[in-house]
Amino acid sequence: MMQQLRQSTKVIMILVAVSFVGLMVFDWGMDLSGRSSNQGTGSAIGSVNGADISVDEYQRQYQILYEQAQRQSPEGDLSPERLKQIEQQGWEDVVDLTLLRREAERRGIGLTDSELVEFIKTNPPPEIVNLPAFQTEGQFDLQKYQQALGDPTLAQTWADYEAQLRRTLPIQKLQEQIVAGVTVTDAQLLEAYQARHETARIAYLHLDPETLVPDSTVQVTPEELRAYYDKHRERYRREPSARIRIVEFRPSLTAADSAAARARADSLAKAAAEPGEDFADLARKESGDRLTRQGGGDLGWIRPSAMAPAFAAALQGLEPGQISPPVLTDFGWHIIRLEERQTQDGETRVRARHILVPIEPSADAARASREAAQAFARSAAADPQAFDREAATRGYEVYRTPVFEEGLVVPGIGAAPAIAEFAFSNEAGSLSGAIEQSGATFVVRVDERYPSGYVGLAAVEEEIRAEIVDEKQRAAVRELAPRVSEAVRQVGIEGAARRFGLDVPTTEPFTRTNNIPAIGSGTPVAGAAFGLAQGQIAGPIEGPRGLYFIRLVEKKPYDPQGFERDKAALMEDLRLAEMRGTFEAWFDQLREDAEIKDNRAQLLGT
Repeated sequence: MMQQLRQSTKVIMILVAVSFVGLMVFDWGMDLSGRSSNQGTGSAIGSVNGADISVDEYQRQYQILYEQAQRQSPEGDLSPERLKQIEQQGWEDVVDLTLLRREAERRGIGLTDSELVEFIKTNPPPEIVNLPAFQTEGQFDLQKYQQALGDPTLAQTWADYEAQLRRTLPIQKLQEQIVAGVTVTDAQLLEAYQARHETARIAYLHLDPETLVPDSTVQVTPEELRAYYDKHRERYRREPSARIRIVEFRPSLTAADSAAARARADSLAKAAAEPGEDFADLARKESGDRLTRQGGGDLGWIRPSAMAPAFAAALQGLEPGQISPPVLTDFGWHIIRLEERQTQDGETRVRARHILVPIEPSADAARASREAAQAFARSAAADPQAFDREAATRGYEVYRTPVFEEGLVVPGIGAAPAIAEFAFSNEAGSLSGAIEQSGATFVVRVDERYPSGYVGLAAVEEEIRAEIVDEKQRAAVRELAPRVSEAVRQVGIEGAARRFGLDVPTTEPFTRTNNIPAIGSGTPVAGAAFGLAQGQIAGPIEGPRGLYFIRLVEKKPYDPQGFERDKAALMEDLRLAEMRGTFEAWFDQLREDAEIKDNRAQLLGT
C-alpha cells in the first residue's frame, strides 16, 4: 500500500493545492493555493489594504488554474481568450484570499496546534478519499489515511498540507464568525414549507390586454413617440454595447456516452435502494437536476400524463415509498421515488422525487467539436463575407444577437463571460478562435461596437412604440374592469365571462412558488388565491399579463407528517441559504471598502 501511496504523492500534492474550496463554508469556486502573501520573493504585483501581493504568489495561483484548465481540456491547448480569463481569475483569487487573511488577522483569529492536529486526523483533502491507496473494498478507509500520516517518506507531503491549513483554517473560522448569528425560526421554516407544499386550484377570468385591445387598433403618433423618449431618456442611455454573430459547436452524444450514464444511474439506483438510505439526501449530493437538487429531488405534485411517457410509465408501476430502476428520457437517466398518489375528479396526481443522471459527451466528441470550430474559424477569416459563406457551405446556423451592453450575459446564450470579453475587447470585424463556454465551443464575429451614450430615437422607435401600445392596451383594460367587476358581483365569474365573450379556465394545483400557466410565477394572483376561502372570489388583480378575477376551487394544506419528515433537511437548506447571503453581503462590502492596487500591467504587461 505504501508503494502505491508514494506513487500517488505527486497527485496528492496537486489535490492538496486545489482542494481548499472544500474547507470553505461556501463554495465560491475559489481555488486557493494556501500560500501567504509574505512567502513570495518577487516584486509586489499589487496590494490589498497595504498588504503586498507578490509576483510569486500570483504566478503560483495562475499556474494552479492553468493546470486545472489543461486537465479539463482534452487536447490541453487553451485559447488566448481562456488564458486571459485564467489571468484575471488568478488575480481575483489572490486578492480575495489576501483580503480574508488580513481581516482574520485584524480580528485576532488564529489556530492552535491541537486544533490543527485534530482537523488533519479526521479531514483529509476531499479528493484523497478517492485514491486507491486510501480505500478498502472501494470505500475510504480512515485508518489507512491516519497510518499514512505517520509514514516518514510522506513527511514533506503532510508538512506542506499542515502549512497550508495554518493559513486556510483561520479563514474558515472567520466565515463561521460572520454567520454565527444566522438562524432560521420555526415560523420561517413552516412558512417555507407551506410555500412549497400547500396547493390551490382556481377558476379565473382573464382580461388580456392583447386579446381585448389588438395591436392593430392602437394608434401611436410621432408626437407620442418623441414625448415618451424625452420623458424616459435615461432609459436609453447605454453602456458600451456590441452586436455579434455566433456559430455554436456542441459535442454529439454517442451510445458509449449513454452507457456510461446508465452505469452511473444503475449504481445510484442500487445505493438509493439500500436500507436506511435517505433518497432526498442522495439527490442533493448526486442529482444533475439543478432545479430540484437542493430540495432533495422533489418534483412536487405532478400529473403523470404531463411527463415524458417513460417517466409516466415508471410512476404508474410504483407504490408510495418504492424506487424505480433507471428510466431514460430526453433529459437523461432518472431514478424515481414515489412519495404519494392521489386521485381527484378522476385524475391521478403524484408527488415524486428523482435523481437525474444527464448523458454527457465523451472527451473524443468534445475534441471533434473543438476541431470543427477551429477549422471553421480558420476558413471564416478569409474575408469579411467568409463567416456567413463558410457557415452556409458547412451547414452551420448563424445566430445574430441584438445590441447588448457590456457584461457577462450574451442574449440568446446566457451567462457567457468568455464570449462577452471577446466582443468588448476587439473592434468591429474581429473574428475569434474557438471559445469554450458552458460545454460548447463558439466562433464569434464582432459586427458592431457602440460607445457609451444616449441611443437616438430612430434606433429605439419600435421599442418605444411597443411600450406605448402596451400602456394603451392596459389602460383600456383598466377602464373595462369596473364593468366586469359589477357583472361578477351580479352573476358570478362564469356569468360575467359569458357576458363579455370570455372563458373561465381552471388551473392545475399550484403552490405559492409554481409557475401558473397563462398567469406566471411570483404574481399577486397566487398570493391572493391562498388568502381565499373555498368558493370566494377576488379581483381585479393586476399582473404582468393583464387583470384577473379568480375564484378558489380548492385549497389543500400541507401535510404535517411530511413537514416533520422533511423539517431537518429544509432547515439545513434555509440556513445554508441565509448563511450564504449573509457572508456574501458582508464580503461584498469588505471588498468595496478595500484599497486594491493592481500593478500587473506595469510588471507583467497583463
